[in-house]
Amino acid sequence: MIPAYRLFAALVAAVAFCGIAHAQSSDVLSVVPPIGSGRYPVACSNVEQDFSRVAPGSSATDYWEGHGGGGSGYLTDLLIDPAHAFVVTATLPDNGDLYGDLRNRTLTFGTLVCYPTSATNARTGYALPNGHVVPHMQRGGEAPVFAPDRAQFPVLLFSTGLGGSPLSGDYIDVVTLFASHGYVVIAPFHGDARVSDIRLDTLNDVVNALLHFSNYTALQSVRPHALEASLDAVLADPSFAARVDMSEIGGFGASLGGESLLLMRGARLTVSPGLSSTAIMNDTRLKAAVGYVPYFGQPLLPAFGRDQQGLADVQMPYLAISGGADFTAPAPTTGLGMTVLPGAREFVVLGGVGHTFDIPSTPDIFTWSLTYLDAYVQDDPLARATSARMTSVAGGGSDVLLLDRAQPLAPGPGAQTAIEYYNARLDHYFMTSIPVEVQVLDTQAIPGWQRTGYAFNVYSLDAGAGVAACRFFGVPGVGPDSHFFSILPNECADVMRNPLWMFEGLVFAVDAPDGSGGCPADRVPVLRMYNNGKGGQANHRYLTSHVEMAGMLTEGWIIEGTVFCALP
Repeated sequence: MIPAYRLFAALVAAVAFCGIAHAQSSDVLSVVPPIGSGRYPVACSNVEQDFSRVAPGSSATDYWEGHGGGGSGYLTDLLIDPAHAFVVTATLPDNGDLYGDLRNRTLTFGTLVCYPTSATNARTGYALPNGHVVPHMQRGGEAPVFAPDRAQFPVLLFSTGLGGSPLSGDYIDVVTLFASHGYVVIAPFHGDARVSDIRLDTLNDVVNALLHFSNYTALQSVRPHALEASLDAVLADPSFAARVDMSEIGGFGASLGGESLLLMRGARLTVSPGLSSTAIMNDTRLKAAVGYVPYFGQPLLPAFGRDQQGLADVQMPYLAISGGADFTAPAPTTGLGMTVLPGAREFVVLGGVGHTFDIPSTPDIFTWSLTYLDAYVQDDPLARATSARMTSVAGGGSDVLLLDRAQPLAPGPGAQTAIEYYNARLDHYFMTSIPVEVQVLDTQAIPGWQRTGYAFNVYSLDAGAGVAACRFFGVPGVGPDSHFFSILPNECADVMRNPLWMFEGLVFAVDAPDGSGGCPADRVPVLRMYNNGKGGQANHRYLTSHVEMAGMLTEGWIIEGTVFCALP
């Protein structure tokens, strides 16, 4: 893995140079058309309520958010038929650092589930007092009516921001949009106010959180349990379980919800003003997640321990979409955390956007999110290629890609993964798809080489597909201590005639770019970079990351163009 200081250098360089890297890639498919509503009508589970129970001076929204009746009134106080709604419980562990006075307590959570339904579903929508509608809502013990064109659907855990609920504001519209794209959306009513009335909007709020730290940690620690319990309940319900794909579970979280999904997947939460951190759980069913203006803490109080190191073991692809004018969840604080994540990651900043849902950026938010979820939750090959290639969404607001590291699909028959390594002493890069070489480098049999986290898929030579790549190594004592790869017959022939290089053989195969350097939509362009003889030794990198290329440009490297079209 590249040291953090190098990742930070790439992040800073990206702000100034991302336009250069994108232009030089010449990839016409890097700007993606916006995605609107999906093709499915949407239906939802039973959340029928008796609004006459709302206490004077309160609203239904107050109950949905956990502060009804001037106290801790909650959704379950309004439900007409809780036996046929999703109402779950979660017992909190005996850990005072995480849960404070709530340790060992059992909490109740209501949950809304929305899903793709049939065009013939005649159930009516359920009007809410805030003017929104729960579409095609089940009543009583009615079973869900799923769209008939697919046996099973992927799952999306949906976590609202602090103080929100699936029915508050415009959240129901967001839930419905994801369901219209074929996701079974599971959205718990976190009821944060039942745990603590702490806010996180201003510096004074952060100071107040420090003064009431056990309440602050409990507020954050409880939320992953609500998500996990809600998921368990849906997967245990026979009418839902048969129609969901338990191997395709993703997440979308807004603000504190973006943090909640990372905590669910093993991130360590800051549990003291001294920035020690502790894990809450690690539910490996959660396959990938997106955070919109995700809360990663404040500069003086990061959410995931000192220097955000509580994210170092989170093995989950994560897309963060931050606002460039967000002072509640500052983009630089989120950026630091994103550099710590060890796997696939993308970090997008929306120019001028604060800690709110920005209407002009709606196409950007959903296009980035849906592309990433389809790529890493459903393992859709086209979406995986699109996600690796995209740098912005056409139209909408201003979206800037500041970090990108794609993860190729698990290679199928006839495919291999080419993995990149870095040697700090040599300041050289190397890539290989040969299993024996991967084992040698990973076990430090040849010391000094570390994975950078960048990789792409290739054909094995016996697959009978693509164009074979020739590999060269500098003649010891004469040529550069480096490797070179090419699929161009004339380039291979030229290097073979060069006395400084020796031919090591054909090592893998890839599809070739077209005459203009383009790749098909379902392939990932791989660009070759040259260090321009830095340090007196030639070295090349083969990259799919736009931002990493931008960082290398600042170090004097040269982009030589698209050389491979890799499998997604």
